[in-house]
Amino acid sequence: MDFSIIVPTYQERQFLADCLQSLLHQEYRREDFEVIVSDARSTDGTIDIAHQFADRTLVDDRKGIAYGRNVGARAAKGDVLIFVDADAQLAPDFLAQCRNVFSDSAIAGMTGIACASDGGILQRFVYHMTYLLVRIFSWFGVSLFPGICVAYRRKRFLEIGGFREDFGIVEDLDLSNRIARQGKCVVNKEARAFVSTRRLAQHLFSTVMFHIYCDVRYLVTGKAPRWYPKSDEIRSWHDLWHQAYQKTK
Repeated sequence: MDFSIIVPTYQERQFLADCLQSLLHQEYRREDFEVIVSDARSTDGTIDIAHQFADRTLVDDRKGIAYGRNVGARAAKGDVLIFVDADAQLAPDFLAQCRNVFSDSAIAGMTGIACASDGGILQRFVYHMTYLLVRIFSWFGVSLFPGICVAYRRKRFLEIGGFREDFGIVEDLDLSNRIARQGKCVVNKEARAFVSTRRLAQHLFSTVMFHIYCDVRYLVTGKAPRWYPKSDEIRSWHDLWHQAYQKTK
């Protein structure tokens, strides 16, 4: 099997059906990829949607996006693991773009480009700038890939132990940074995904600054918060900063 697409979920009923349908409508032979949903025991109907569309649905009591991705990866059969956020949709040729990249045996990892699928000018600008920075860092040989739509060779992924489960955020940047030591990681600007800007709908400035703080802290100290709330769990701009301080002490 060429690809295993892994979608980590927790209370994602609002977005998951659109995400999974975008995976099933790839311009790629269906027998050559599988879709795995790794759920943290959602109670909002997410699991029912997963059973409807995914090839396999894995349910575990433990929460955490890194843990969920690792559970899916350990169960995967594909030579290449593709991680997709539950609120993202892949363009129809995403798998074909992955095939083109991974035909080079030297490639260990790849990220596509995630574009905002909703939101206003500021929210869309944040995603545009995020992936502009990803490309700039990549030009200088530094792989810092968001986990929205990334792909890694399963062999390399397992060799480095997968995502760090003690990280609640920047676990995706950390993985690409580590796996790049095992092989070349590239940005494929032709591989597109479309993602919700829900995390930026409220407290946009605070959320952006929090991410910048976490990214810089990781690059300087190697540390990161162990917890990151879902967007509907954030009541004020103070929530993110309070948890970042408490969980990294």
